[in-house]
Amino acid sequence: MLMLDRYLVASGRAVDLATGAAVRFHTRAVPARRAPTLFTMRGRCWLIDFDLRKHTRLEVWERADKMDAELDQRTLQAFRSAIADARDGQPRAFDVVEPSADKWQLLQRVLAREARLAGFVPIAADALGAVLAEAHWRWPSWIKDRSLVLFATDTRWSPDASLALFRLATRDARPHLIVRCATSELWRPKLAATVLSIHDSAHQDGAGDGSLVERAEALHQAGKMVEAESVARWSVLLSDDEGPARCALAKSLTGQRRLLEARAALASIDSAEAEAVRASIRTAAGQSRFEPAMVEGLIDILRVCHELDDPSAALSRVADMLRSSMAASVVAFIIADRQHPHSAAHAGAYVPSAAHLRLAAQTLDTGIASPLTGCGPGDETTWPIRYGASIVGAVWVQWAMGAPLTTNDVATLLGLAAAATAPAVHALNERLRAPRGAASAIPDLIGNSPAIEKVRQAVLKAAASPFPVLIEGESGAGKELVARAVHAASLRRSKRFCALNCAALSDELVEAELFGHTRGAFTGAIAERLGLFEESQGGTLFLDEVAELSARVQAKLLRTLQEGEVRRVGESTTRKVDARIVAATNRPLGGEVTAGHFRNDLRYRLDVLRITLPPLRERVDDIPPLVRHIWATLSERTRSRAVLSPSALSLLGAYDWPGNVRELQNVLASVMVSAPQRGVIGPHALPGHISRAAAVASRATLAEARREFEARFVRAALARSGGRAVSAARELGVSRQGLRKLTMRLGLSNLDGRGTH
Repeated sequence: MLMLDRYLVASGRAVDLATGAAVRFHTRAVPARRAPTLFTMRGRCWLIDFDLRKHTRLEVWERADKMDAELDQRTLQAFRSAIADARDGQPRAFDVVEPSADKWQLLQRVLAREARLAGFVPIAADALGAVLAEAHWRWPSWIKDRSLVLFATDTRWSPDASLALFRLATRDARPHLIVRCATSELWRPKLAATVLSIHDSAHQDGAGDGSLVERAEALHQAGKMVEAESVARWSVLLSDDEGPARCALAKSLTGQRRLLEARAALASIDSAEAEAVRASIRTAAGQSRFEPAMVEGLIDILRVCHELDDPSAALSRVADMLRSSMAASVVAFIIADRQHPHSAAHAGAYVPSAAHLRLAAQTLDTGIASPLTGCGPGDETTWPIRYGASIVGAVWVQWAMGAPLTTNDVATLLGLAAAATAPAVHALNERLRAPRGAASAIPDLIGNSPAIEKVRQAVLKAAASPFPVLIEGESGAGKELVARAVHAASLRRSKRFCALNCAALSDELVEAELFGHTRGAFTGAIAERLGLFEESQGGTLFLDEVAELSARVQAKLLRTLQEGEVRRVGESTTRKVDARIVAATNRPLGGEVTAGHFRNDLRYRLDVLRITLPPLRERVDDIPPLVRHIWATLSERTRSRAVLSPSALSLLGAYDWPGNVRELQNVLASVMVSAPQRGVIGPHALPGHISRAAAVASRATLAEARREFEARFVRAALARSGGRAVSAARELGVSRQGLRKLTMRLGLSNLDGRGTH
């Protein structure tokens, strides 16, 4: 509730002491508990105040012909931030330049509304002086314990206003804010002619600015640094000659170890006293320059980034440290979220929205810092955050009432903060890249390329049907991952998923694993056992490397698929089963059928729905997200804080990966184990064959390019054939001896025909 005593009534008219605007009073007979909402509109007026008195309510209405849409929203937001800053108990001036008196009156009324909503009492400086003069310099009850927003147009104050501000400065250190506006006209004469008559005060002894300086000095000597700063700021606001006042302010700031603000306070002062204060600041800093303070801040930022595992929490802590160091209203770390600036972490009066981050968006696009202009309210600056050669984010800072630091100090602080927080911003940037579309339904299939997106769509279609699925792809490409994705997206996901590697077991063991056996069916069968067909009842059975099954097992598998029943080894009865078959092979079944190694009728039973998984070398765009995902998983398992440098990531993308994703996982695991637990891992930590392959790829001669192409082509053929030299030679159109000579010439002699690497 805001008290009605702030309005003066003369000759039947009511005037708002804050703006000089005419207001109207209405009395309504309503229950006291029914409190209205301030600044609700009725017609062309809004409710600016009310008072509940038993069963009546006294309402104050003001005409509102124009609304906030015509105002500069940046000024309005800066004023809200200034209100938040003023709560610290350190009065400052919010300066506004408005050539049009009409627009200033509108802006003043809106600022008065914002002040009331924030719990402050808006009042003109001259009106405050007149009110105190009429009250014989005693504080009325309605402002005795309230925080004030003082309006001073053209910064011309009456003697009573100056004395009132002096009394306000010397009485306490409550949060107050002065709004100073330069206009082409004055509304004060109109207000004075209406209801106020400024009287010369007989109580102006000791009201000069020097008294404020002396009081600030006395408080400083008594060790009351915060109170001394408050009085010194009042002195700066009220003084024409700011030299002594700024010296007193610098002394109090130095006592609080706010050395950068202290130096900025003396930037425009050239006097013997100012030099003495500068000398004391240098003594407090430790030497003739301010590098120790900068280094101390950098060390604190680095310590926070290393101690906190969560990059978001670390950036929030750093933002709070920067806000305290630069006396800013808001400090935020900005990243590009789907091509739009987004505040990843912030500290200050409000969360910056996209409307506040236009300058930050430019920095993210161009990588160029926006220097501090020092133009007054709403000052802002941004600094790019580079991780290697990439722009991963930006630091955005705003001061509601002007930056209290020099431009060079601000640039140095932001440059240090950007360099120290780059790994944390990079980690947060990667973490916040959430999958979309089909990727969100199948989160285990990492990648953004069209090839992997096509696989996701095929998985969703296969999962929606009850038919067998055949997955084709090279070894290590992730065929089992696709099979699990089909099961997880299907209606059978609540049942079991059973997997069998057909190439890892002998014929007898494969048959027993698939169909089960009775006790004593063969040597070692000491107990009855269910087969995988029965264990996966209602679920999914995954047969990896299905082309490796023998002819006998193929025949029995075909009957099971046709009849939907199994017969355990050593048993004569059959059992009904309902398991969906998902098979995988690293060699096309058509070639195996032609070679006589696989039954054609079984192939048609398995190859109802086909999913072809492309090798990693054909989806190079997926290597960065795969590296990020695998590295994050390994970091969680090993509790490592190390990060890969962009140059190392570039080398990983230049390698052809004949072992596909499995080889990538093994390489990253090896790097993480051998590298330090913290810091940035460069390309020197990668295995030698990856570095050499990237070096060869960067060469430009035709012979080297041909050699590299042949080596990659042979590796791919060997990978598709599962390391079998005969199959690879047949695919390449050469003999087995020709393949051996080719691998020796290309330096691939380590490929002995049993594996790809």
